[in-house]
Amino acid sequence: MSNIGIAEAGVGEGEEVPATLASPEVAAGSRAPMNSYDQVPYKSHPFVQCTPDRLAVIATLYGMKPAPPARCRVLELGCSSGGNLLPLAKRFPDSEFLGIDGSARQAADGREIIRRLGLGNIRLEHRDILEIGPELGQFDYIITHGVFSWVPPSVQEKILRICTENLSPNGVAYVSYNAYPGWHMRGIIRDMMLYRARPFERPADRVRHARALVDFLAESVPAEDNAYGMLLRRELESLRRKEDDYLFHEHLEACNQAFYFHQFMEMATAKGLQYLGEADYGAMSLANVPPAALKVLHAVAEDRLALEQYMDFLRNRMFRQTLLCHEAVKVDEEGGPERALGLYVSSPAKPEGPIVDVCSRAKAVFRGAGAVTTTTEPVMKAAMLHLAEIWPRAVSVTELIAVARSRVNPVAALVDVTQVSADSRKLVEPLLRCYATGQVEFAASPSSFTTTVSQRPIASELARLQAQGSHRVTNLRHESVTLDDLHRHVLRHLDGKNDRAELLGKLAELVAQGLLVLRQDGRPIDEVSRVRETLDSPLSDALARLANDALLTG
Repeated sequence: MSNIGIAEAGVGEGEEVPATLASPEVAAGSRAPMNSYDQVPYKSHPFVQCTPDRLAVIATLYGMKPAPPARCRVLELGCSSGGNLLPLAKRFPDSEFLGIDGSARQAADGREIIRRLGLGNIRLEHRDILEIGPELGQFDYIITHGVFSWVPPSVQEKILRICTENLSPNGVAYVSYNAYPGWHMRGIIRDMMLYRARPFERPADRVRHARALVDFLAESVPAEDNAYGMLLRRELESLRRKEDDYLFHEHLEACNQAFYFHQFMEMATAKGLQYLGEADYGAMSLANVPPAALKVLHAVAEDRLALEQYMDFLRNRMFRQTLLCHEAVKVDEEGGPERALGLYVSSPAKPEGPIVDVCSRAKAVFRGAGAVTTTTEPVMKAAMLHLAEIWPRAVSVTELIAVARSRVNPVAALVDVTQVSADSRKLVEPLLRCYATGQVEFAASPSSFTTTVSQRPIASELARLQAQGSHRVTNLRHESVTLDDLHRHVLRHLDGKNDRAELLGKLAELVAQGLLVLRQDGRPIDEVSRVRETLDSPLSDALARLANDALLTG
């Protein structure tokens, strides 16, 4: 079989052009003093864990009645250039979004994208958090991701005050921060990097020399039977995967304060806020704690907050994504499974082998998202099979129950109400356990994408705009997706105006212009007829991949 290669001219397949760390004197062309994010813009990405959809799920499971994501007000503190808010504003046109950021440069970048997309339900403002007051009104969701640990105490106090004064009565606030005890170890690395970077002023020089020090230490300190060496090696591997902007703002900022959970909650409680939970449902799960250890934890922990702190000790936690609500809200700490009936569910898990008869009590194994689910329950087997068939789309929990029951019993409509209730419990409780492992996802809103490739496919408008200058785009599951050269060029032309033949023609034009290089067995292909013939199968694969990546709307 011949080897087909497709790549953008001058760039390897899937290769990202590295970001340049601009020096203060050239950044943004401004004479005004700039903060560190003006000097080194932070790549702005979507964060699925802090979307209104995710926050609404946790709030619902714990007894609250949060505002629906499709009709709500959202405030993000530290919004960068809108990488998290822009996809939400595009998806939920009847909701209102406001982003605040201290970097004039990043806010301006985001406003340009808003202009190009023609969005009227989102604003990004260059503004000091300390200047925010009640005049902004109340928000159903307040998001502060990657800010709290990186600002001085006065700003931390203000953030929590905003979460009190500007949060609607049944609202949810998300605050992420570095956490002890785990961050003690990472703090050691930060201190050494700061020491090495201290003689240098330019951000690029600071990052380069800090990386070199960690490289030197990791290579020089023996790791075998040496806890210090093992720590250095693990951290080096982590840092090598991070881009310069992340390293600069995570490790070389003047402020980076970690907290024990109980310290953070003391600050939040003083502002009239209470603990709702974590954005990561699995982080609250005790399922993997050995029974003997769990018995001790329950004996020493006087309440839920103490239990969370002891769990941090046990797991050496270094980062938290804490959800807060007003102290007057009644939070059900048990999180009853019946509350999941109004949600939507999806799962990437696939059966390990063929399941011939879902009605039998034979064991079935499903694998996906780094987790394994084993079940003998017919309703659960039928449900997981259905989710595997429709992935990545979500289905309402009530519809999933109906589909699963019909697979197990084709005349399920004749079954009495008590049996329907029993089947619901048999399904929802294990689904929540799978949610804790990450194998199942819950959402408060239905999917906004299609997995069917139409005759004239339409892709997300935001993703098409992003694909003009980057291999990384945001899909309609609020995730970052990295595309290779072919997929990026196909995506750019999915505006509903081009059928398959026209898409092949546009790809052939790119090859003719030298913007896309097509090779077979290492030799360039430039003959028009051969180009079209060679691209036919890759185009089909690309369209299927873009659909499976949740990038198509029609």
